[in-house]
Amino acid sequence: MSNGRSIVLDAHTHMGPGLRNHSYELPLDLVEAESLVAVMDEAGIDRAVTFAPLLEGGEFEDPLYERANRVVHEATRRFPGRIIGYCRVNPNFGQQALDEMKRCREEYGLRGLKLHPDWEFFYANSRVVNPLMERCAEYGWPVFFHTGYYPLSHPALFLPVAKAFPTVPIIMAHLGYRHTADCIVVAHRCPNVYLETSGNSSQVAIQETLKQVGPDRLLFGSDVPYTLAEDVMQKIRTLPGLTKENEARIMGGNMARILGMS
Repeated sequence: MSNGRSIVLDAHTHMGPGLRNHSYELPLDLVEAESLVAVMDEAGIDRAVTFAPLLEGGEFEDPLYERANRVVHEATRRFPGRIIGYCRVNPNFGQQALDEMKRCREEYGLRGLKLHPDWEFFYANSRVVNPLMERCAEYGWPVFFHTGYYPLSHPALFLPVAKAFPTVPIIMAHLGYRHTADCIVVAHRCPNVYLETSGNSSQVAIQETLKQVGPDRLLFGSDVPYTLAEDVMQKIRTLPGLTKENEARIMGGNMARILGMS
Protein backbone atom coordinates (compact mmCIF):
# COMPACT_ATOMS: atom_id res chain seq x y z
CA MET A 1 0.00 0.00 0.00
CA SER A 2 1.08 3.61 -0.60
CA ASN A 3 -0.73 6.49 1.15
CA GLY A 4 -3.65 4.22 1.92
CA ARG A 5 -4.13 2.97 -1.64
CA SER A 6 -3.28 -0.28 -3.36
CA ILE A 7 0.25 -0.65 -4.68
CA VAL A 8 0.94 0.27 -8.29
CA LEU A 9 3.67 -2.04 -9.57
CA ASP A 10 4.77 -1.72 -13.18
CA ALA A 11 5.71 -5.18 -14.50
CA HIS A 12 7.70 -3.92 -17.51
CA THR A 13 10.23 -1.09 -17.71
CA HIS A 14 13.70 -0.63 -19.15
CA MET A 15 16.65 1.53 -18.15
CA GLY A 16 20.34 1.73 -18.89
CA PRO A 17 22.95 3.23 -21.21
CA GLY A 18 21.93 0.91 -24.06
CA LEU A 19 19.05 3.32 -24.68
CA ARG A 20 21.56 5.80 -26.14
CA ASN A 21 22.09 3.52 -29.15
CA HIS A 22 18.57 3.53 -30.56
CA SER A 23 18.12 4.56 -34.17
CA TYR A 24 14.82 6.32 -33.42
CA GLU A 25 13.82 8.91 -30.84
CA LEU A 26 12.26 7.54 -27.67
CA PRO A 27 9.54 9.43 -25.78
CA LEU A 28 11.59 9.27 -22.56
CA ASP A 29 15.28 9.26 -21.60
CA LEU A 30 15.82 6.53 -19.00
CA VAL A 31 19.57 6.03 -19.22
CA GLU A 32 19.91 6.72 -15.47
CA ALA A 33 18.02 5.12 -12.59
CA GLU A 34 17.06 8.57 -11.29
CA SER A 35 15.20 9.20 -14.53
CA LEU A 36 13.17 6.01 -14.13
CA VAL A 37 12.23 6.91 -10.56
CA ALA A 38 11.22 10.40 -11.68
CA VAL A 39 8.93 8.89 -14.34
CA MET A 40 7.46 6.57 -11.70
CA ASP A 41 6.82 9.47 -9.35
CA GLU A 42 5.09 11.50 -12.04
CA ALA A 43 2.85 8.59 -13.05
CA GLY A 44 2.07 7.47 -9.49
CA ILE A 45 3.95 4.15 -9.75
CA ASP A 46 5.21 2.81 -6.43
CA ARG A 47 7.55 0.08 -7.67
CA ALA A 48 8.72 -1.15 -11.06
CA VAL A 49 10.32 -4.23 -12.52
CA THR A 50 13.14 -3.14 -14.79
CA PHE A 51 15.69 -4.79 -17.05
CA ALA A 52 18.15 -3.87 -19.76
CA PRO A 53 16.80 -2.47 -23.05
CA LEU A 54 17.39 -3.73 -26.54
CA LEU A 55 21.05 -3.00 -27.19
CA GLU A 56 20.50 -1.61 -30.67
CA GLY A 57 23.74 -0.62 -32.37
CA GLY A 58 25.85 -1.99 -29.53
CA GLU A 59 24.57 -5.49 -28.91
CA PHE A 60 27.81 -7.21 -29.94
CA GLU A 61 29.76 -5.18 -27.41
CA ASP A 62 27.79 -6.80 -24.56
CA PRO A 63 26.36 -10.03 -25.99
CA LEU A 64 25.92 -11.66 -22.57
CA TYR A 65 24.31 -8.52 -21.07
CA GLU A 66 27.03 -8.52 -18.39
CA ARG A 67 27.45 -4.74 -18.24
CA ALA A 68 23.74 -4.16 -18.75
CA ASN A 69 22.85 -6.42 -15.82
CA ARG A 70 25.37 -4.63 -13.61
CA VAL A 71 23.65 -1.34 -14.40
CA VAL A 72 20.30 -2.82 -13.37
CA HIS A 73 21.86 -4.14 -10.17
CA GLU A 74 23.21 -0.70 -9.35
CA ALA A 75 19.74 0.78 -9.88
CA THR A 76 18.21 -1.72 -7.45
CA ARG A 77 20.94 -0.98 -4.91
CA ARG A 78 20.33 2.76 -5.11
CA PHE A 79 16.54 2.51 -5.04
CA PRO A 80 15.77 -0.72 -3.16
CA GLY A 81 12.23 0.29 -2.30
CA ARG A 82 11.34 1.28 -5.84
CA ILE A 83 13.19 -0.76 -8.48
CA ILE A 84 13.06 -4.56 -8.82
CA GLY A 85 15.67 -5.91 -11.21
CA TYR A 86 15.49 -8.76 -13.70
CA CYS A 87 18.40 -10.45 -15.43
CA ARG A 88 18.79 -10.55 -19.21
CA VAL A 89 20.71 -13.26 -21.04
CA ASN A 90 20.86 -14.77 -24.51
CA PRO A 91 19.99 -18.49 -24.27
CA ASN A 92 22.10 -19.25 -27.34
CA PHE A 93 25.20 -18.82 -25.14
CA GLY A 94 24.39 -21.95 -23.14
CA GLN A 95 26.51 -22.33 -20.03
CA GLN A 96 27.65 -18.71 -20.19
CA ALA A 97 24.01 -17.62 -19.98
CA LEU A 98 23.50 -19.88 -16.96
CA ASP A 99 26.62 -18.46 -15.34
CA GLU A 100 25.31 -14.94 -15.85
CA MET A 101 21.97 -15.93 -14.30
CA LYS A 102 23.82 -17.30 -11.28
CA ARG A 103 25.80 -14.07 -10.93
CA CYS A 104 22.63 -12.00 -11.22
CA ARG A 105 20.98 -13.96 -8.43
CA GLU A 106 23.87 -14.53 -6.04
CA GLU A 107 25.82 -11.28 -6.46
CA TYR A 108 23.16 -8.84 -7.64
CA GLY A 109 19.98 -10.11 -5.98
CA LEU A 110 17.97 -9.84 -9.18
CA ARG A 111 14.57 -11.50 -9.08
CA GLY A 112 13.53 -12.69 -12.53
CA LEU A 113 14.57 -13.31 -16.13
CA LYS A 114 13.74 -11.40 -19.31
CA LEU A 115 14.00 -13.14 -22.71
CA HIS A 116 13.36 -11.65 -26.16
CA PRO A 117 13.12 -14.37 -28.85
CA ASP A 118 13.11 -11.91 -31.76
CA TRP A 119 16.14 -9.97 -30.59
CA GLU A 120 18.17 -12.90 -29.30
CA PHE A 121 17.29 -15.13 -32.28
CA PHE A 122 15.69 -18.25 -30.83
CA TYR A 123 12.28 -19.83 -31.09
CA ALA A 124 10.36 -19.53 -27.84
CA ASN A 125 9.87 -23.32 -27.74
CA SER A 126 13.49 -24.09 -28.66
CA ARG A 127 15.51 -26.53 -26.59
CA VAL A 128 18.01 -23.77 -25.79
CA VAL A 129 15.39 -22.29 -23.47
CA ASN A 130 15.01 -25.39 -21.31
CA PRO A 131 18.17 -25.04 -19.17
CA LEU A 132 17.21 -21.45 -18.37
CA MET A 133 13.69 -22.50 -17.43
CA GLU A 134 15.08 -25.23 -15.19
CA ARG A 135 17.27 -22.66 -13.48
CA CYS A 136 14.30 -20.32 -13.01
CA ALA A 137 12.33 -23.16 -11.43
CA GLU A 138 15.26 -23.70 -9.05
CA TYR A 139 15.52 -19.99 -8.22
CA GLY A 140 11.80 -19.35 -7.94
CA TRP A 141 12.09 -16.72 -10.67
CA PRO A 142 9.36 -15.61 -13.05
CA VAL A 143 10.26 -15.43 -16.74
CA PHE A 144 9.19 -12.41 -18.75
CA PHE A 145 8.96 -13.18 -22.48
CA HIS A 146 8.54 -10.73 -25.29
CA THR A 147 5.68 -11.89 -27.51
CA GLY A 148 4.80 -10.30 -30.78
CA TYR A 149 4.34 -10.25 -34.51
CA TYR A 150 7.19 -12.43 -35.67
CA PRO A 151 7.50 -16.23 -35.92
CA LEU A 152 10.15 -16.52 -33.21
CA SER A 153 7.87 -15.03 -30.55
CA HIS A 154 4.40 -16.08 -31.67
CA PRO A 155 2.29 -16.74 -28.55
CA ALA A 156 1.40 -20.30 -29.60
CA LEU A 157 5.05 -21.32 -29.12
CA PHE A 158 4.81 -20.67 -25.39
CA LEU A 159 2.24 -23.40 -24.77
CA PRO A 160 4.73 -26.32 -24.59
CA VAL A 161 7.13 -24.24 -22.52
CA ALA A 162 4.48 -23.34 -19.97
CA LYS A 163 3.28 -26.94 -19.77
CA ALA A 164 6.81 -28.28 -19.35
CA PHE A 165 7.57 -25.88 -16.47
CA PRO A 166 4.30 -25.53 -14.55
CA THR A 167 5.92 -24.07 -11.42
CA VAL A 168 7.53 -21.16 -13.29
CA PRO A 169 5.39 -18.03 -13.69
CA ILE A 170 5.55 -17.08 -17.37
CA ILE A 171 4.66 -13.51 -18.26
CA MET A 172 3.74 -12.92 -21.91
CA ALA A 173 4.37 -9.29 -22.81
CA HIS A 174 2.22 -7.01 -24.93
CA LEU A 175 -0.78 -9.40 -24.99
CA GLY A 176 0.95 -10.77 -28.08
CA TYR A 177 0.33 -7.53 -29.99
CA ARG A 178 -2.17 -8.55 -32.70
CA HIS A 179 -2.13 -12.16 -31.46
CA THR A 180 -4.03 -11.53 -28.23
CA ALA A 181 -6.44 -14.38 -28.95
CA ASP A 182 -3.52 -16.81 -29.07
CA CYS A 183 -2.23 -15.51 -25.74
CA ILE A 184 -5.65 -16.12 -24.23
CA VAL A 185 -5.64 -19.72 -25.50
CA VAL A 186 -2.26 -20.35 -23.86
CA ALA A 187 -3.42 -18.78 -20.60
CA HIS A 188 -6.59 -20.90 -20.62
CA ARG A 189 -4.51 -24.06 -20.82
CA CYS A 190 -1.67 -23.05 -18.49
CA PRO A 191 -2.45 -21.55 -15.07
CA ASN A 192 1.17 -20.40 -14.69
CA VAL A 193 0.81 -17.95 -17.60
CA TYR A 194 0.19 -14.24 -17.01
CA LEU A 195 -0.55 -11.62 -19.66
CA GLU A 196 0.92 -8.10 -19.63
CA THR A 197 -0.62 -4.96 -21.08
CA SER A 198 2.13 -2.83 -22.63
CA GLY A 199 2.99 -1.95 -26.19
CA ASN A 200 0.26 -1.90 -28.79
CA SER A 201 -2.36 -3.45 -26.52
CA SER A 202 -5.66 -1.71 -27.22
CA GLN A 203 -8.27 -1.22 -24.54
CA VAL A 204 -10.45 -3.70 -26.43
CA ALA A 205 -7.68 -6.31 -26.18
CA ILE A 206 -7.25 -5.65 -22.46
CA GLN A 207 -11.00 -5.86 -21.91
CA GLU A 208 -11.26 -9.17 -23.77
CA THR A 209 -8.31 -10.60 -21.86
CA LEU A 210 -9.91 -9.61 -18.57
CA LYS A 211 -13.17 -11.23 -19.65
CA GLN A 212 -11.57 -14.46 -20.88
CA VAL A 213 -8.71 -14.96 -18.41
CA GLY A 214 -9.93 -13.10 -15.34
CA PRO A 215 -8.39 -10.39 -13.15
CA ASP A 216 -5.83 -12.57 -11.35
CA ARG A 217 -3.51 -13.16 -14.33
CA LEU A 218 -3.55 -9.77 -16.01
CA LEU A 219 -0.60 -7.47 -15.24
CA PHE A 220 -0.11 -3.75 -15.72
CA GLY A 221 3.11 -3.12 -17.61
CA SER A 222 4.11 0.08 -19.40
CA ASP A 223 7.28 -0.75 -21.39
CA VAL A 224 8.71 2.69 -20.64
CA PRO A 225 10.64 4.36 -22.20
CA TYR A 226 9.22 2.94 -25.43
CA THR A 227 5.72 4.06 -24.42
CA LEU A 228 4.26 6.33 -21.73
CA ALA A 229 3.07 4.70 -18.52
CA GLU A 230 0.13 7.08 -18.16
CA ASP A 231 -1.33 5.93 -21.49
CA VAL A 232 -1.43 2.28 -20.40
CA MET A 233 -2.71 3.15 -16.93
CA GLN A 234 -5.56 5.15 -18.44
CA LYS A 235 -6.59 2.23 -20.66
CA ILE A 236 -6.82 -0.05 -17.65
CA ARG A 237 -8.50 2.33 -15.23
CA THR A 238 -11.22 3.28 -17.69
CA LEU A 239 -12.18 -0.30 -18.58
CA PRO A 240 -15.99 -0.53 -18.52
CA GLY A 241 -17.25 -2.14 -15.35
CA LEU A 242 -13.82 -2.55 -13.74
CA THR A 243 -14.17 -2.87 -9.96
CA LYS A 244 -11.71 -1.29 -7.54
CA GLU A 245 -10.72 -4.76 -6.34
CA ASN A 246 -9.88 -5.96 -9.84
CA GLU A 247 -8.10 -2.71 -10.66
CA ALA A 248 -5.90 -3.25 -7.60
CA ARG A 249 -5.06 -6.78 -8.74
CA ILE A 250 -4.14 -5.72 -12.27
CA MET A 251 -2.26 -2.55 -11.33
CA GLY A 252 0.09 -4.27 -8.92
CA GLY A 253 -1.40 -6.90 -6.67
CA ASN A 254 -0.88 -9.76 -9.11
CA MET A 255 2.74 -8.85 -9.82
CA ALA A 256 3.42 -8.43 -6.10
CA ARG A 257 2.04 -11.92 -5.53
CA ILE A 258 4.29 -13.41 -8.24
CA LEU A 259 7.30 -11.79 -6.57
CA GLY A 260 6.29 -13.02 -3.12
CA MET A 261 5.59 -9.51 -1.86
CA SER A 262 2.07 -10.30 -0.69
